[in-house]
Amino acid sequence: MRHTLGGYREYAPPSPLERFAESVWIHRAPHELPTGDGAMHRVLPDPALSLAFYCRRRSDGVPIEPRLIVIGPKTRPHIFAFRSGHEIAAVRVKLEWSASLLGLVPEDHHDAEHDLAQAHPHLARTLLDALAGTRSAREAAGRIAETIVRRAGCLPDPGPGVSSHALDIVRRMSGMVTVERVAGRMGIPLRTLSRQVRREAGISLKEYARVTRFLRAVTLADRSTSPAWATIAADTGFCDQSHLIRECRALSGLAPSQVYRERRAQAEMSNPC
Repeated sequence: MRHTLGGYREYAPPSPLERFAESVWIHRAPHELPTGDGAMHRVLPDPALSLAFYCRRRSDGVPIEPRLIVIGPKTRPHIFAFRSGHEIAAVRVKLEWSASLLGLVPEDHHDAEHDLAQAHPHLARTLLDALAGTRSAREAAGRIAETIVRRAGCLPDPGPGVSSHALDIVRRMSGMVTVERVAGRMGIPLRTLSRQVRREAGISLKEYARVTRFLRAVTLADRSTSPAWATIAADTGFCDQSHLIRECRALSGLAPSQVYRERRAQAEMSNPC
């Protein structure tokens, strides 16, 4: 497990999926939720595309009201409403692979959630048939992962090699790297590299690094009962705590301490245990 917060669980992708996906994640909401703001969750900017299975389950685990959703890359914060007893099982696909693997162009799904049956009917039918037999969110996430791996085995070409290499450098560095350094390590002119990343991932390399670094800071805070913001800023590549505060306000609309308190409160509310 890579990260946990309330009913949310995030896992590292299994080895056959590592090249194509950032993570596998699930979320389960309790059967009784408070009304009003207590059932709301602030979704932060996220430079990935998730293929997600939504459902409720009978006592024997059979899915009820199943549907497949494309959760597009988030360029700004969004408010998500929890639904009692619902679960989500998903794979966060690397942006540069979503078009060749899934036929889903990232820019077509920016800041949106679309029904996969409308975006890609054949893929939706195939996946729903496989997911109907699952009895847990973990099993459903595994089926989605298996489907992506199978599709990867049928790719006719090596895929987005240059942009994937560049973005993987940013991922390994948790966003703590300049775009100039990435281009230098790859031996490619920055303008050429930036143009290719934008074309295949639908986001600039600089913005990808910026959001990745911010999310790393939020994750470190989530793991603490009393975040030391100056230390978190230093550990995640910000110039100082003030720099982290400015970036947090720009990307989430709130100060870091407000984001932290909100996420802790939502975690306590949404933890089904």
